[in-house]
Amino acid sequence: MIDLDLDLRLAALSNLVSDPTPAVEAKLLAEMDRVEGVLNASNEYDDIAAALKVLTVLASRFSFRVLPMLTAFVRSVPERGLTWGGEPIIASHRKYRSADQLIREAVDVPQSIRYIHIDALLGFLLEIWHSKDKDTSSKAERALESLATFDLNLFYGDPPVGARPQQETVDYFAKMENEPLLEHASIVLSMFRHALSPSIEGYTWNYSTVNIRHGGVPAGGGVAEMRNAAIALLKRIYRLSPDVPLRKRVLETLGVATRREHPSSDAQTSAMFDNNAVEVLNFLRDQVATQELQVVQAIEHDAYWNYYHSASTPITEAALEVRDAVAQRAEYQIYKDLIGFEGIHGVWEELKDSHAAWEDCDKARREAAERYLQTINDANYDEWRDRILELSKARSDDLAMFPIFYDFLKSLAQRLPAMALELVQDHEERMQPFIIALLRGLWASDRAAEALVLAKRWMADRSKLAAIAKSLNVDQGPQFELLAEIMDQADRVNDAEGAAAIIESMGIAARLFGLGHVEAKAIFQKGMRMVARRHDAHWVNGIWFNQDFRKLVEPMDQAERAEVLASIASVRKIGYQAEEVLAAIGQTDPQAVLAFLMDRVRAERDREKRQNADGDGDDEDRFEAIPYNLHTLDKLLSPMPSELLRAVRAEFTADEARMFPYYAGARLIKAVFPEFDPALQAELLSFSKTGHPTDMDFVIGVVRTYGGEVSILDICKEIIKVVPERSSAWNEVATALESTGIVTGEYGFVQAYETKREEIAAWKNDENPRVQSFAVWLTESLDQMIVSERQRADGGVALRKHRYVVSRDQP
Repeated sequence: MIDLDLDLRLAALSNLVSDPTPAVEAKLLAEMDRVEGVLNASNEYDDIAAALKVLTVLASRFSFRVLPMLTAFVRSVPERGLTWGGEPIIASHRKYRSADQLIREAVDVPQSIRYIHIDALLGFLLEIWHSKDKDTSSKAERALESLATFDLNLFYGDPPVGARPQQETVDYFAKMENEPLLEHASIVLSMFRHALSPSIEGYTWNYSTVNIRHGGVPAGGGVAEMRNAAIALLKRIYRLSPDVPLRKRVLETLGVATRREHPSSDAQTSAMFDNNAVEVLNFLRDQVATQELQVVQAIEHDAYWNYYHSASTPITEAALEVRDAVAQRAEYQIYKDLIGFEGIHGVWEELKDSHAAWEDCDKARREAAERYLQTINDANYDEWRDRILELSKARSDDLAMFPIFYDFLKSLAQRLPAMALELVQDHEERMQPFIIALLRGLWASDRAAEALVLAKRWMADRSKLAAIAKSLNVDQGPQFELLAEIMDQADRVNDAEGAAAIIESMGIAARLFGLGHVEAKAIFQKGMRMVARRHDAHWVNGIWFNQDFRKLVEPMDQAERAEVLASIASVRKIGYQAEEVLAAIGQTDPQAVLAFLMDRVRAERDREKRQNADGDGDDEDRFEAIPYNLHTLDKLLSPMPSELLRAVRAEFTADEARMFPYYAGARLIKAVFPEFDPALQAELLSFSKTGHPTDMDFVIGVVRTYGGEVSILDICKEIIKVVPERSSAWNEVATALESTGIVTGEYGFVQAYETKREEIAAWKNDENPRVQSFAVWLTESLDQMIVSERQRADGGVALRKHRYVVSRDQP
């Protein structure tokens, strides 16, 4: 809620800040002292928040005091016992009223003076960036990135700022010793991606419009010098640590320095971009001979990008020098064939000129992998074992990025099981990400028995259970007994790994059932009971997309379907995964799905009652019985409006009538019928004719759920015909009709209410006198609301004009 008094006070202070008279100076100084006192000692949350807003306005007048004051504040406020309204802040309110929230607001205070004391501002923001609170750290990070970003209006302003803020930022970090610089490497890289960006934007706004301008950065204004200094510092950071992920991030940031917004007509600017690109490419070339293969891959990728987008001959020549250096790394060529998902495969000149050349790369890589397999023998056994260990250092968040290497290892294990066994036994940690591929190959080898012994040893230690399960996902020779043993061992491990192994086994069982192995059904049901006991519904995330699951559900009897539903009862929100599982059951038994959803409706109501009784409504992982939108289940349940409405009506009570549109039962109806369907209206009319007051309350509650839609006009009219004049039912129907949904513009509500008035205008001439009376009554109410909203909108426009100092004769 907006504090209008504070808002007007801030507007008044904004007008006084630029007044140099002694009297105003004294008043502002007194206000500054008051703010400092609040920030230093107050425990009252609202007083501190208001003081920060006032300080934001006063900052431009007392810039030298702001950052020391804020630094002292962010260090002291976490130790205070904050209050709200004089009382300690209760747990349920701490998410929105906390020391961290105040610190996040403090980050915004120096915005108007951010270019005046840059070193002090960097120190202030970096201290907050180290916060353990993720939101607070992120807020500081965004402010730091903003500081490093060019602002077109200030760059060419009066006086022009140019690249001074970015240069001072680079200088600040360049003065750091190696250890603190490495500690801050991640934020430095993030900031430099903005400072080295080839584009520049500016925003201007007044009380009614926002204008955005966009262009390319020039070489003048100190930009060229700043970019050179930033590139030099990035090279220094690169050399500080051999950490591969860090070096790849440095290369990504250096890559930004090689981009340009568009060809420039200014020779100095073109030369700047050319020089930056060539300098970076030469640095990349010099790293090729000594770097880890993963880094060489990144270098090759970046060099080809520059070659493809080259804007000048020097850049093309520098990129080709990188290519030639990479070609000298013979080991990298093997790495690129087996691992290199980012490597450049083929002749650069051909790749640039033809998309077809790219399409042959995957085939060529697979052919190369087969050649490598055929060359492995006793003479080069050790060489290839060591090479595989080196290649296995490759890491990715998605192992699907290594399909060639995965298939290579699988074939290796099948053809050379001795090497595979040595790799998984003697180098278990290094090969961990690729154990599935090796096991799959071993199962098909002549040493499968030894692989089984190894797998059983891991299982006895309750280790690698999910990986072993995944290795059994084969078309031929399924091992159901081993899959069941994995489940049993996983069931004894009450942690995420145990759950993952059970869920993986369930997915494999579903797939094998789809292949015709009927015995897989028992394995799936066994896993279902295990996850149900754990109240763990995460299995839906790994099963929902599996078409074989639908085949598995089709022959299930009622008790088995009930087990499936019971296993997902604990899901906190019905996402698309859970909905697909429910839809698979609903194809056979929609009534069971409806009963499941109604159980969730009751559960949400019971939870809300307990929370209200306990006075604690804060639940970050909140239970949501019914989603606001359905994508599959609505098509299954919409043909049964009578069953749906009767199920929801059975849970409806008169004391819930006013809040019903916000409850799960109403959400279920709206999710199944997003539009106020004629079939839904017909069923509701049957309830309205019973004469029971609670039935009428239910009908009105459902109608209010669709509030504001033109489609409810007819049923609203029917309700008005049967309820007493000027009863509470009139107020409820009026609420439904007056609902506007989202509006736009200052006068959006005015226009929406005028439309509502037009929609019921014909009711004044209706043959039913109650409808006529209601139309007159509601029109009077709408007229008053239109006047009130127009006054509010006029006031808002006037206040914004005041803030932006618009003259009285300006429209």
